[in-house]
Amino acid sequence: MRYFTAHLPQALNRGPAAEGEAATHAAEVLGGVVLVREGFNWLAFVFSVLWAIAHGLWLTALAMTLALALIVGLPEIFAPDWRIRAILLIGYAVICGFGGNDWRRLGLAHSGWELVAVVAARDRAHAFLRFAHLLNESGEPNGVWSLQSAPSSQQSAPTTGPRLDHGPNPGFWS
Repeated sequence: MRYFTAHLPQALNRGPAAEGEAATHAAEVLGGVVLVREGFNWLAFVFSVLWAIAHGLWLTALAMTLALALIVGLPEIFAPDWRIRAILLIGYAVICGFGGNDWRRLGLAHSGWELVAVVAARDRAHAFLRFAHLLNESGEPNGVWSLQSAPSSQQSAPTTGPRLDHGPNPGFWS
């Protein structure tokens, strides 16, 4: 089982104004959700700078380009052999692979998107269905609130939603 974080723009992360708008608002929420997978990102591992540009992570792409320039330029200054160059490039790619999804979440947060739920699912399509199930009748995600609608001590957490304890523990390599 894999874990996905669901992100919504701040404009969509609100309750509907009237009861008749609940279905429309739920459809807007489902259409605007971005699911980011936890774990290693193979596209960031292989196509680091292009992957960052494709996701609009401009500062990350600039940092990746500078790191690559250092790795490529360093051998010209210190003249190490091909093994050290290979180790540096592989290390760079591994760091990009492990950090890619976290950098994407950070970019979404800086762009005004809010983390509204964490979903455990087999794949992205199943994660989308489970997130849709998390929406209650009012169109708000269960269990997570924005800062404006944080629950008070009198309110209790909602008890509806899918069970996340199915299957084995995914461990580190999920």
